[in-house]
Amino acid sequence: MAAALRAEMDLVTLKTEALAHQSRLYESRLFRVRVTGTPLERHQAFGRAVGRQLEAQPYDVVHVRGPFSGEVVAERRGDLSFRFVYEVATYPDEAESVDAERLWDAAHGRCLEAADLILVPTEAAARALGEEGHGGKVAVVHPGVDVNAFDWWPSYPDEVARLLYLGKFSADRDLSTALAAVRTLAQERPVRALFAGEERHEARDKLRRIVRAFGLEDVVQVRAEPLAVHIPALIAGADVALVPAAAAPRFRRHGDLPEPLLEYMACRRPMVVAGVPGITDFVHDGQEGVLYEPADDASLAEGIRRLLDEPELSSRVIDAAYEQARWRYSGSARRRRIAEVYEMLVPGSQSYDAWDEAFEAEPTGLIELPSSLVPLTREPTTSSGEVEALERPATQPAALAPPDTNPSIAGSDTHAGGTEIPPSPTHVDPLAIPPDTDPGR
Repeated sequence: MAAALRAEMDLVTLKTEALAHQSRLYESRLFRVRVTGTPLERHQAFGRAVGRQLEAQPYDVVHVRGPFSGEVVAERRGDLSFRFVYEVATYPDEAESVDAERLWDAAHGRCLEAADLILVPTEAAARALGEEGHGGKVAVVHPGVDVNAFDWWPSYPDEVARLLYLGKFSADRDLSTALAAVRTLAQERPVRALFAGEERHEARDKLRRIVRAFGLEDVVQVRAEPLAVHIPALIAGADVALVPAAAAPRFRRHGDLPEPLLEYMACRRPMVVAGVPGITDFVHDGQEGVLYEPADDASLAEGIRRLLDEPELSSRVIDAAYEQARWRYSGSARRRRIAEVYEMLVPGSQSYDAWDEAFEAEPTGLIELPSSLVPLTREPTTSSGEVEALERPATQPAALAPPDTNPSIAGSDTHAGGTEIPPSPTHVDPLAIPPDTDPGR
């Protein structure tokens, strides 16, 4: 968001021990919020922080990536004048509670109704929202990956087959099915598996108990979130990457796209991927990866076995996935789409000539001298004084947006549903909010 948009922007995201409360990201101000408690409590606390920011500063555009933040924004639309962008990027953990999922669904519904523009990561999600009557304001904004950062060297040489899962340990990731597949393979050949990426210690402890119940303590390692700088090498050390997903109703309705999927593609690792909507927009069986039937451990084990035993298949899917990541799902492709969507939402906000506007004002070389040194004769100066400056454009719209870690509106005035996006308001104040991958970031 900060790199893509031409705007005065405030970003709201999560605070960790290692990060300061405030800093700058490019030209944007970055505010970090500390939240604690259950996932639901964290989402709600983050939403309240977004509400406080709205009261402290006027914005032209407010962009959120979670329904609890979006619910707070929707409530303030009557009192404040701004355009509301709701990006569907966070979901409830189905294992938390029925009440948590019910509250998420209610907040999500309010955001869908109130938003001027709804952004989704996949065509499957756009189709589902179109069927629910929201197609007229839905745009697909694909996630992006920094391909150069993940274009790593070949995997670590090891006689033992290495399997990797990166991501949250939530119920919708269906890690029990993945562990059952690992157990099947471990009975056939030497194998190691690493499950990593969960910051909550209680979720890691729960998965370790499941690992013990499967009798896989010597095969499966459960770790926390790795340092970002090591993630490309961590992925490169795997022989096969796993992208499991539950056969959950919301996956069937909205689709799903786990963030590590694009990182695996950019890092040239072969993948076995759950065949659920959303994911299958990016990975086709036998082309960019191997699909398996969700909740079917035998199907998952067979997919892994094929990639380990068929080098030609593995090489083919690696090359095809890498090409997709580099040319269609790169970070630069996402930045272009974000700018395109905002130009459609606020016409003129992203259109400018950098040849005129990319430089600071330059002096002409004329210098104001003390009166005692002023020569008896001088050349005429500009009408404004001794210094001539390039004309600067008016201040651009500001935006409030919470960032997280990723449009398919075809460069026109139409969105995925084919209708015109509502025109921008006549009054445009400065501001926008970028997205995040955790509680509303």
